[in-house]
Amino acid sequence: MTTATLDDVLREAARLAAENAVAIDRENSARVPETLAAFAEIGALGLGVDRDDDNISDFARLLRTVAGECLSTAFSLWAHRMVIEYLRQTASPAAPEWVTDLVAARRVGSIAMATALQELAGLGNVPTIARPDESGGYTVSGRIAWASNVGPGTLVLFPARVANEASDPDLGERVLLVATVGDEGFTTRAVEDLLALGSTQSSMLVFENVVVPAEHVVASSLDAARAQRGTHLLLQTSFCLGLADRSLLEASGKTEGPNRVLAAEFEHLSARRDALSERLDALAADPTEPQRGDITLLRYEAARLATAASRLEVTLTGGRGYVTTSDANRRLREAAFLPVQSPSEVHLLWELENLGVPVAAAAGI
Repeated sequence: MTTATLDDVLREAARLAAENAVAIDRENSARVPETLAAFAEIGALGLGVDRDDDNISDFARLLRTVAGECLSTAFSLWAHRMVIEYLRQTASPAAPEWVTDLVAARRVGSIAMATALQELAGLGNVPTIARPDESGGYTVSGRIAWASNVGPGTLVLFPARVANEASDPDLGERVLLVATVGDEGFTTRAVEDLLALGSTQSSMLVFENVVVPAEHVVASSLDAARAQRGTHLLLQTSFCLGLADRSLLEASGKTEGPNRVLAAEFEHLSARRDALSERLDALAADPTEPQRGDITLLRYEAARLATAASRLEVTLTGGRGYVTTSDANRRLREAAFLPVQSPSEVHLLWELENLGVPVAAAAGI
């Protein structure tokens, strides 16, 4: 795609996200299928899907642009795209058709991989159990506490521990599987009254002897999750920086008069944003190359920056920023989600500590 064409897509994506923002926040309505369809129509969902390298720069720019208008929309786009990223790398015969349908928004994708990343970090085990059958498929039981973009017909990518009569599921193999919401035994329980992100259709996933056929096996270990970790974190970094961008833009004209006492903080946060942006651009060009700690630290700092920038915007806006219908207030509430967005702040700090990255250095914004 040429730069001009990409710029056209980004401008239209920003317009769509801005239209979504008010309705999503005030109505707290679930609009994921409609939102994805609108972005598919402008070619946004397919950015970089046909690449023959690991460069995710185009989609990172899309998420950053969209998050500047509406983090809920960017979050849904991220969750949908991560399913595509996993399916691009699998040998499953069903994957090409799934990818085509996801890019066209004929299907909604939900990434339920938080527990896999937690296990890779040493923070617990994948909770779902998969018992193998003679055909190469599995029967799955268990629960996953949180996934987004969940609705009838959603294609969900999730991990499970393999167990049989001869193995301990805590020690056995791990698999990555795909199932469709509505499959026999696969039900969901919606998470209600989310702060600023109710439109993301977040739910608990409940598996009760769900049959997953062999062609729906995406990977036979967590190595696939480890390989996608860089993409996962860098695309999240993009929407964190997009939120920070907008808060800093709105704050930029408000540091005169008495507010000048916060001008130094604004300049500091703006400089940090610029530095993180430069790192993101470099890492997004090849997310498989850098050390694990580099991407972990970037993701952590970007979320912290978004939180600090949204707070500064509200502080400079004054009382109007605490009116729940204001854009500044929405961004403050959107940023409040980032410390618990998986990988959570605790998870990231745990990894940084175990990787030998000084926590004091990581905490600086």
